[in-house]
Parts: sequence; C-alpha cells; structure tokens
Amino acid sequence: MASLTKAINKDLFDSILPTFGNQRVHIPVWDEGQKMFLCEEYESASGNRYYKGVRFCDRIVVVEKVGLYHNWTYIDGIEVYAFNGTRLELVQKRDYDKVHRNEEFIRKELETMVRNFFEGVLKAQRSCMPQEELEEKAKGIIDGCYKSFLDNDYNTRLTQILPQIEQK
Repeated sequence: MASLTKAINKDLFDSILPTFGNQRVHIPVWDEGQKMFLCEEYESASGNRYYKGVRFCDRIVVVEKVGLYHNWTYIDGIEVYAFNGTRLELVQKRDYDKVHRNEEFIRKELETMVRNFFEGVLKAQRSCMPQEELEEKAKGIIDGCYKSFLDNDYNTRLTQILPQIEQK
C-alpha cells in the first residue's frame, strides 16, 4: 500500500513540476503575488515572453494579457467576462500599446470597465443609479477578484470557471 501511495504522489508531482527535459502538464498555475492564474505562456521568435493572467469572482472573469519585453513588463490587454448562466460573455475589452504593467493601474482600469458596463446596462434598461453607488459596486466586484485562491474560505464556482478559462 505504501508503494502505491508513493507512486501516485510521485507521478502527480512529476506532472506538475517535471525534471528538466520533460514537458509539464498544461494547467493554470496560481501566482499568489499577482493573485491570478497564469496560463498560455509562450515565447515569441524575437525572445519576448507572453502569458495570460486570469482572476475571477462569483460574477466576472478578468483576463490580463501580459508581455515581458527584455526587462519590462507591459499590459497588452484586459478583458472582462460576465456569466450569462451557462457560459462567459465578453462585456468589456481594452487594448494597450507600450503601457507598463502596474497593479494599481490594472485595478483602476478594471473598476472603470465594470462601472462602464453597469452604466451601459442601466442606460439600456432606462434606469439610473447614483455614481457613488456604481463606483462602490464596481470596486466590490474587483476586490472579490483579488481574493487569494489559497484562502480557506475561497468559495467561488471554480469547477464551473476553469473549463471556461481553458476554452479562452
């Protein structure tokens, strides 16, 4: 029984973090420092590295497109997806050119994008809401996206979200 447990654990960890020369299983990797999953990492022919960072809460999924050029980290784009009950729908997107990635900048952009989405929906429904309340709601949703995956009380719909992330 001990050798079976050892073999399962060895195979599991070898697939997650293999020895040099072996390929790693392509699963999103949690980066605690950035509070997001890293996926779709690749290197261009010119030697620049790119990856997508994904963070989410129970209402939205945020995809950051990040580029590492020489010694600089740039944000190439941000996408915000919302759940429609069965799948994710793109609701806001911004592309950037030569903008240094800064966590405070990303948060402010996300809050603005979510607030703009709310304003558009309210306008289409011929409703209104005080600007302060819209900003508070947007900030609360974005704060939820920065919750650590390693927290014990992390209770999002991870099993429903990961298959959606893998399709993007």
